[in-house]
Parts: sequence; C-alpha cells; structure tokens
Amino acid sequence: MKSQKGCLLVASPALVDPNFRQTVILLIQDAEEGTLGLILNRPSDKQIRDLWETIFKQPCETNQPLNLGGPVLGPLMILHTRQELADLEICQGIYFSSQKNYLEEIVNHNVQPFKLFLGHSGWSEGQLHTEMEEGAWYSVPANRHFVFGDESELWQRTLYQAGQDSLIRVLQTNHLPEDSSLN
Repeated sequence: MKSQKGCLLVASPALVDPNFRQTVILLIQDAEEGTLGLILNRPSDKQIRDLWETIFKQPCETNQPLNLGGPVLGPLMILHTRQELADLEICQGIYFSSQKNYLEEIVNHNVQPFKLFLGHSGWSEGQLHTEMEEGAWYSVPANRHFVFGDESELWQRTLYQAGQDSLIRVLQTNHLPEDSSLN
C-alpha cells in the first residue's frame, strides 16, 4: 500500500476505541517500520502556557490549548507553517518539528498558525494498513484549513470529504459537468 504520509486519517463511525473515537489524525511518518501521527481534534483542558512555564521556566504569551496527539508518550511536537523552523515537511506548507530550539522560537514568538502536541499516535509495521483495509479509517488529503482550522467539527467535515472522495471513486467519474441538468 502507498505511503499515507501527509494524509488525514478520519476515524470511521464504527471505530469505538476511546483513544481514537471521532478523531482526525495527520500522518507525520508512514514507513515500513511503523506509522506516527498527531490527533488534530483533541485539545486538552490545559493551555500551552501551563506546560511551557513548568518545563521551560519562562513566560509564554500564547493562549492556545495544548493538544493531545495520541496515547503514546514522547517529546513535545509542533505543526506549523515556517519552513526554516522545520524538521520535515509533511505536505505543502505544513511542517513538523520536535527540536527544542524550533519549539521555543515558534511558541515564544507566537508564530501563527501552530499547534503544539503532547503525545502521539503510533502503529507498528503494517498495523495501520490492516486497520484501513478493515474499514476503521478513511484517508483524505491534508490541507492548512483542516490542520489549523477550527477542530470542533473537523471529524464531521473530513468524514464528509472522505465520503465524497469515495463516491467519486466508485462512480469513476473524472469529469462532472458544471451544469448538473446535463446529467
């Protein structure tokens, strides 16, 4: 199966695992050795400043929520739009970083848009592809609007997009007339 890096995983309505129920995950890495992603629609009840001042012992000006990237513990990770502060590009104009100096630059200067994550989602080799074949996840292309926009209805919007994409594939319709009366 083709790499899903840079795609959004949209949880199927049938997926009831509480860690992933109604989640949308941006895939950061999808390689033979495993897959890593960040849940985009799980803001925590803590603000970034709460964590920042405790860990980095410096004030923080942002009022943004700290996001829960998934059930796997790990370093702080950030999604942003500044290429010069990137560890890697996820898809066009969306970058990922986990280096401390990049995190500090983005958060301390409140470089918008960005999302800071505690924890991540991970799958062992082949696990995600098996779950996708079983219908637990749908895949849609990521874009800035989905990644940095309002997450309150993100699952519904991306699920709708996945349904549209599937319908077009099933119908094998590459060209729809602009005037639907011509159908």
